[in-house]
Amino acid sequence: MTELACHQLQIGSWALCKLPEKVMGHGAITFWKDGREVYDNISCIYVFDNGVKMTFDSVISNKFYGLEEQIMGHLGTVEPELGKYFFEDTPPAPGFLQMVNDFENKLFGSLPFAGTSWAPETANENKGEYILGERLNTDGTSLLLDAFVEAVITRRQPIRVAEEGYYASVLCLLGHQAIEEGCILPFPDEYKINYLNHQPQTQIGV
Repeated sequence: MTELACHQLQIGSWALCKLPEKVMGHGAITFWKDGREVYDNISCIYVFDNGVKMTFDSVISNKFYGLEEQIMGHLGTVEPELGKYFFEDTPPAPGFLQMVNDFENKLFGSLPFAGTSWAPETANENKGEYILGERLNTDGTSLLLDAFVEAVITRRQPIRVAEEGYYASVLCLLGHQAIEEGCILPFPDEYKINYLNHQPQTQIGV
């Protein structure tokens, strides 16, 4: 939780601009049977007062998806690691492709227990749009460099960066505690600090 989750939880709380009401989670050692005590997979759910959930999942026995965030809403999805957004509604498939799919569905019919789960889902061919333009690398390095250079030139640090770091740490530790105790934990009021919104940017000395 404290090595990896702090980064994703900071992004999540920054995107939602609020704190969760409670957290629950589970961890286990299911793959690396080598005497370790640290879980090799964990899942945490952070629940907000409006019903929105922020989830964190991590497994170290599979690296297919790497490290990434997804901000999902009813209008679409933002993937900050790729620097792209995807609208929920996509253009319909070309008429010829629709005709081929319809023909295949009528020819082979539906499986009674699962339906046509094998049919091509052309509506999901959503390539997305770049938020700040296409970049050569997609690991976020150039964005970090841009932010650092901007901070040096303007002599200003990102807004509320200390507050975001503090809450990311608290959310990590609460998630770890919820996993260890196997319970649902509320966000303690005594952990909330006073400067939640619209703080002035702090000037960085030379």
